[in-house]
Amino acid sequence: PFTGNPVFAGDLLPQHGRIGELGASFAAAPVSGRLSAYRMDLTDEIDFDGTLFANVNLPPTRRQGLEAEIDWTVIAGVKAHAAYAFIDARFRAGRYAGNEIPLVARNKGSLQLTSNNGAFGAYTIVATTVGNRRYSGDFANTLGTLAGYTTVDLQGRWTLARWTVTARLINALDRRYAPFAGYSTFVNDYYYFPADARSFFVGARYDFL
Repeated sequence: PFTGNPVFAGDLLPQHGRIGELGASFAAAPVSGRLSAYRMDLTDEIDFDGTLFANVNLPPTRRQGLEAEIDWTVIAGVKAHAAYAFIDARFRAGRYAGNEIPLVARNKGSLQLTSNNGAFGAYTIVATTVGNRRYSGDFANTLGTLAGYTTVDLQGRWTLARWTVTARLINALDRRYAPFAGYSTFVNDYYYFPADARSFFVGARYDFL
Protein backbone atom coordinates (compact mmCIF):
# COMPACT_ATOMS: atom_id res chain seq x y z
CA PRO A 1 0.00 0.00 0.00
CA PHE A 2 1.02 3.62 -0.51
CA THR A 3 1.06 5.30 2.88
CA GLY A 4 3.31 7.36 5.12
CA ASN A 5 1.61 5.93 8.20
CA PRO A 6 2.43 2.62 9.90
CA VAL A 7 0.96 -0.14 7.79
CA PHE A 8 0.21 -2.42 10.73
CA ALA A 9 -2.49 -1.60 13.23
CA GLY A 10 -3.29 -3.45 16.42
CA ASP A 11 -7.02 -3.47 15.78
CA LEU A 12 -6.77 -5.20 12.39
CA LEU A 13 -8.20 -8.70 12.21
CA PRO A 14 -6.58 -11.44 10.10
CA GLN A 15 -8.36 -11.96 6.80
CA HIS A 16 -9.67 -15.40 5.90
CA GLY A 17 -11.92 -16.89 3.28
CA ARG A 18 -12.91 -19.69 0.94
CA ILE A 19 -12.27 -20.25 -2.75
CA GLY A 20 -13.78 -22.66 -5.23
CA GLU A 21 -12.51 -23.20 -8.77
CA LEU A 22 -13.54 -25.29 -11.76
CA GLY A 23 -11.33 -25.55 -14.82
CA ALA A 24 -10.63 -27.38 -18.04
CA SER A 25 -7.78 -27.56 -20.52
CA PHE A 26 -7.26 -28.85 -24.03
CA ALA A 27 -4.38 -29.47 -26.41
CA ALA A 28 -4.62 -29.96 -30.16
CA ALA A 29 -1.30 -29.08 -31.75
CA PRO A 30 -0.36 -26.38 -32.49
CA VAL A 31 -2.91 -24.90 -30.06
CA SER A 32 -3.53 -25.47 -26.35
CA GLY A 33 -5.75 -23.64 -23.91
CA ARG A 34 -7.12 -23.39 -20.40
CA LEU A 35 -10.40 -22.07 -19.02
CA SER A 36 -11.40 -21.71 -15.39
CA ALA A 37 -14.20 -20.20 -13.32
CA TYR A 38 -13.79 -19.30 -9.67
CA ARG A 39 -15.42 -17.70 -6.66
CA MET A 40 -13.51 -16.35 -3.67
CA ASP A 41 -15.27 -15.10 -0.52
CA LEU A 42 -13.16 -13.18 1.99
CA THR A 43 -13.99 -12.02 5.50
CA ASP A 44 -12.10 -9.16 7.16
CA GLU A 45 -10.10 -8.57 3.96
CA ILE A 46 -7.24 -6.17 4.67
CA ASP A 47 -6.97 -3.26 2.25
CA PHE A 48 -5.55 0.25 2.11
CA ASP A 49 -8.20 2.96 2.52
CA GLY A 50 -7.13 5.91 0.38
CA THR A 51 -9.41 8.28 2.27
CA LEU A 52 -7.99 7.37 5.69
CA PHE A 53 -4.41 6.64 4.54
CA ALA A 54 -4.45 3.49 6.64
CA ASN A 55 -5.04 -0.24 6.32
CA VAL A 56 -8.54 -1.36 7.31
CA ASN A 57 -10.66 -4.50 7.46
CA LEU A 58 -13.25 -4.46 4.71
CA PRO A 59 -16.80 -5.77 4.98
CA PRO A 60 -17.26 -9.28 3.52
CA THR A 61 -16.16 -9.37 -0.14
CA ARG A 62 -16.59 -11.66 -3.13
CA ARG A 63 -14.52 -12.03 -6.27
CA GLN A 64 -15.79 -14.28 -9.01
CA GLY A 65 -14.96 -14.57 -12.65
CA LEU A 66 -13.44 -16.36 -15.59
CA GLU A 67 -9.85 -16.80 -16.74
CA ALA A 68 -8.84 -18.01 -20.19
CA GLU A 69 -5.45 -18.65 -21.80
CA ILE A 70 -4.45 -19.83 -25.27
CA ASP A 71 -1.01 -20.84 -26.54
CA TRP A 72 -0.33 -21.15 -30.25
CA THR A 73 2.83 -22.25 -32.03
CA VAL A 74 2.51 -20.06 -35.11
CA ILE A 75 5.54 -21.50 -36.93
CA ALA A 76 8.75 -23.12 -35.76
CA GLY A 77 10.39 -20.74 -33.29
CA VAL A 78 7.41 -18.36 -33.07
CA LYS A 79 4.81 -18.67 -30.30
CA ALA A 80 1.78 -16.60 -29.31
CA HIS A 81 0.12 -16.45 -25.91
CA ALA A 82 -3.19 -14.73 -25.12
CA ALA A 83 -4.82 -14.34 -21.71
CA TYR A 84 -8.06 -12.75 -20.53
CA ALA A 85 -9.59 -12.37 -17.07
CA PHE A 86 -13.08 -11.21 -16.15
CA ILE A 87 -13.48 -10.29 -12.48
CA ASP A 88 -16.68 -9.31 -10.71
CA ALA A 89 -15.47 -8.00 -7.34
CA ARG A 90 -18.10 -6.74 -4.92
CA PHE A 91 -18.98 -6.37 -1.27
CA ARG A 92 -21.37 -9.18 -0.38
CA ALA A 93 -22.66 -7.78 2.94
CA GLY A 94 -22.60 -4.73 5.14
CA ARG A 95 -23.03 -1.06 4.39
CA TYR A 96 -21.66 -1.33 0.83
CA ALA A 97 -23.32 -4.61 -0.17
CA GLY A 98 -23.43 -4.93 -3.96
CA ASN A 99 -20.88 -2.17 -4.59
CA GLU A 100 -17.68 -2.75 -6.54
CA ILE A 101 -14.42 -3.21 -4.65
CA PRO A 102 -12.01 -0.33 -5.36
CA LEU A 103 -8.99 -0.79 -7.63
CA VAL A 104 -10.17 -4.10 -9.10
CA ALA A 105 -10.42 -4.00 -12.89
CA ARG A 106 -13.37 -5.87 -14.33
CA ASN A 107 -11.41 -6.77 -17.46
CA LYS A 108 -7.73 -7.62 -17.95
CA GLY A 109 -5.94 -9.09 -20.91
CA SER A 110 -2.57 -9.65 -22.51
CA LEU A 111 -1.15 -10.77 -25.83
CA GLN A 112 2.43 -11.98 -26.18
CA LEU A 113 4.41 -12.92 -29.27
CA THR A 114 7.79 -14.61 -28.86
CA SER A 115 10.36 -15.43 -31.53
CA ASN A 116 13.42 -17.54 -30.77
CA ASN A 117 15.71 -17.69 -33.77
CA GLY A 118 18.71 -19.23 -32.06
CA ALA A 119 21.83 -17.48 -33.32
CA PHE A 120 19.78 -14.41 -34.27
CA GLY A 121 18.42 -13.88 -30.76
CA ALA A 122 15.09 -14.16 -28.98
CA TYR A 123 12.49 -11.40 -29.17
CA THR A 124 9.28 -10.76 -27.25
CA ILE A 125 6.50 -8.20 -27.60
CA VAL A 126 3.77 -8.02 -24.95
CA ALA A 127 0.62 -5.90 -24.98
CA THR A 128 -1.24 -5.63 -21.67
CA THR A 129 -4.61 -4.01 -21.07
CA VAL A 130 -6.33 -3.19 -17.78
CA GLY A 131 -9.88 -1.86 -17.58
CA ASN A 132 -11.39 0.92 -15.49
CA ARG A 133 -11.30 0.66 -11.70
CA ARG A 134 -12.91 2.41 -8.74
CA TYR A 135 -10.65 4.83 -6.87
CA SER A 136 -8.97 3.68 -3.67
CA GLY A 137 -11.30 4.17 -0.72
CA ASP A 138 -14.39 4.72 -2.89
CA PHE A 139 -16.43 1.99 -1.23
CA ALA A 140 -19.66 3.90 -1.94
CA ASN A 141 -18.87 3.97 -5.69
CA THR A 142 -19.62 7.68 -5.99
CA LEU A 143 -16.30 9.08 -7.30
CA GLY A 144 -16.28 7.80 -10.85
CA THR A 145 -13.63 5.45 -12.23
CA LEU A 146 -9.89 5.49 -12.78
CA ALA A 147 -9.20 5.15 -16.50
CA GLY A 148 -7.92 1.87 -17.86
CA TYR A 149 -4.76 1.60 -19.91
CA THR A 150 -2.91 -0.48 -22.49
CA THR A 151 0.87 -0.82 -22.56
CA VAL A 152 3.38 -2.46 -24.89
CA ASP A 153 6.73 -3.89 -23.75
CA LEU A 154 9.58 -5.14 -25.95
CA GLN A 155 12.48 -7.42 -25.11
CA GLY A 156 15.44 -8.86 -26.98
CA ARG A 157 18.02 -11.40 -25.84
CA TRP A 158 21.23 -12.37 -27.60
CA THR A 159 23.80 -15.03 -26.72
CA LEU A 160 27.40 -14.96 -27.91
CA ALA A 161 29.71 -17.59 -26.48
CA ARG A 162 29.36 -17.22 -22.71
CA TRP A 163 27.78 -13.77 -22.87
CA THR A 164 24.04 -13.11 -22.75
CA VAL A 165 22.84 -9.56 -23.40
CA THR A 166 19.26 -8.48 -22.70
CA ALA A 167 17.56 -5.24 -23.73
CA ARG A 168 14.08 -4.21 -22.57
CA LEU A 169 11.87 -1.31 -23.61
CA ILE A 170 9.11 -0.88 -21.03
CA ASN A 171 5.99 1.12 -21.88
CA ALA A 172 7.24 1.45 -25.45
CA LEU A 173 4.33 3.69 -26.50
CA ASP A 174 5.03 6.03 -23.56
CA ARG A 175 1.49 5.80 -22.22
CA ARG A 176 0.73 8.09 -19.28
CA TYR A 177 -1.40 6.23 -16.75
CA ALA A 178 -1.80 5.58 -13.04
CA PRO A 179 -2.07 2.03 -11.69
CA PHE A 180 -3.10 3.49 -8.31
CA ALA A 181 -5.18 6.55 -7.45
CA GLY A 182 -7.56 7.74 -4.77
CA TYR A 183 -9.50 10.69 -3.45
CA SER A 184 -8.24 12.83 -0.57
CA THR A 185 -10.84 14.22 1.81
CA PHE A 186 -8.17 16.57 3.19
CA VAL A 187 -7.88 18.58 -0.04
CA ASN A 188 -11.10 17.36 -1.69
CA ASP A 189 -9.27 16.27 -4.82
CA TYR A 190 -7.95 13.17 -6.53
CA TYR A 191 -4.34 12.00 -6.18
CA TYR A 192 -2.43 9.69 -8.48
CA PHE A 193 0.67 7.50 -8.40
CA PRO A 194 1.70 7.53 -12.07
CA ALA A 195 3.55 4.67 -13.72
CA ASP A 196 7.00 5.16 -15.20
CA ALA A 197 7.26 6.70 -18.64
CA ARG A 198 9.02 4.87 -21.46
CA SER A 199 12.08 3.16 -19.95
CA PHE A 200 15.03 1.33 -21.49
CA PHE A 201 17.10 -1.29 -19.68
CA VAL A 202 20.18 -3.21 -20.78
CA GLY A 203 21.76 -6.12 -18.92
CA ALA A 204 24.64 -8.51 -19.53
CA ARG A 205 25.52 -11.87 -18.00
CA TYR A 206 28.67 -13.93 -18.28
CA ASP A 207 28.57 -17.66 -17.51
CA PHE A 208 31.85 -18.93 -16.08
CA LEU A 209 30.87 -22.59 -16.32
